[in-house]
Amino acid sequence: MIKRVLFRDLDVSVLNLNKVLDEARRKDTTGFLKVVYWSKDDYLLFYEGKPYKALSFSPDGIRRVHPPEEFRIESKEGVASFFETTIDDLVGIIEYRHDVEKDGALVFFPFGTPIQEPVSVSFLDINKEFLLAQRSHLDGYVALFTEESLFGIVVFQGGFPVAVFGGDGSFRDRAVNYINANLIPAKSFMSMYTLEPEVLSFFYSLHSDNVRRIEEGFKTYKEAQEAVSKDKRDAIVVVEGEGIHRYDLFFKGYLVESLIKDRGIFVEDLQEKEKLSRKVENLPGRSIRLYDVSLIEKPQPLEIVLHGVEVEENSAVEEVRTIPIDKVSEIKSAFIKGIGPLGKLLWEKRLEELRFKESAMTESQLKILIEKLKREIPEESAARDFLDKVRNILPDII
Repeated sequence: MIKRVLFRDLDVSVLNLNKVLDEARRKDTTGFLKVVYWSKDDYLLFYEGKPYKALSFSPDGIRRVHPPEEFRIESKEGVASFFETTIDDLVGIIEYRHDVEKDGALVFFPFGTPIQEPVSVSFLDINKEFLLAQRSHLDGYVALFTEESLFGIVVFQGGFPVAVFGGDGSFRDRAVNYINANLIPAKSFMSMYTLEPEVLSFFYSLHSDNVRRIEEGFKTYKEAQEAVSKDKRDAIVVVEGEGIHRYDLFFKGYLVESLIKDRGIFVEDLQEKEKLSRKVENLPGRSIRLYDVSLIEKPQPLEIVLHGVEVEENSAVEEVRTIPIDKVSEIKSAFIKGIGPLGKLLWEKRLEELRFKESAMTESQLKILIEKLKREIPEESAARDFLDKVRNILPDII
């Protein structure tokens, strides 16, 4: 959520980029500089005062990502604005997810009312955070992400987790595995949001099995709206053009919420929402898509345990199983053999990144390490062969 506008619609001819960079560095600003030209929109993203990503959007909404040092103020007519925000908004720009059928609830990150701003996972016990969500009867979701990517969302109703989505589009158990494989406390953030009940029901229902695109070639928004109202559908109508996405949520044929996303940023200001809503609906090249959604009426609570990557030193709840060093060494040898000369370097890099000790690795830690190592092997057949060897060494580990 945008916290503050540092300046808006400043003519680029008078903008001194070096001074902007100095001020951002001095104040440890997290936010983004947006420069609008007639032919494109350029973004420079800052985290704690440092530029770390640059993006360009063409007029048709196509996005290009490039290193921050390539960002330039061009000698052409344009205006610049600088916004202070939180890291989750910047991840929304980078991710630029907008396909309801493919990405499900991930499309709507970071929409909602934040009740916990992004905090480093290294400061948290995530499973205790889930208990806190239960005690506070959270209706909303918890998001887990790095500076550059969203890798998981857990949706809560009445304080209980009812859906979990992985950043790869996975759902339930596969999503939990994906989150555990990507959760590195030193590099990960968590934030928490509340949602209105009408929106919440869409969040926990939006996985691929429940979403179906209706191919009817709607020429106007009114045609799509009438199709929804006539059959009293639970549906989402998406109007898209020039990087603007409007998501209209319908429950039994009635509009319950309209969300506006501009280049990956959710717009909260009512006047700006109305302006963008009218603009995208009337664009000559805009598209209109209708998705039927099978809303889950009574979601069942899920048992979700997210493994940290730290050794549990005082585990009174369950015994921590340590893997014998000779078995770990065998898996290491299988990985190095499968990937080649770089294997040893990659193994050591992953251990250092995860803060694991090869001589004292728990079962849950080894599972996380294996999932990460598998992704380092570029050839699918070689990756399968590696997993087969792991199963021969430790049959119950995967």
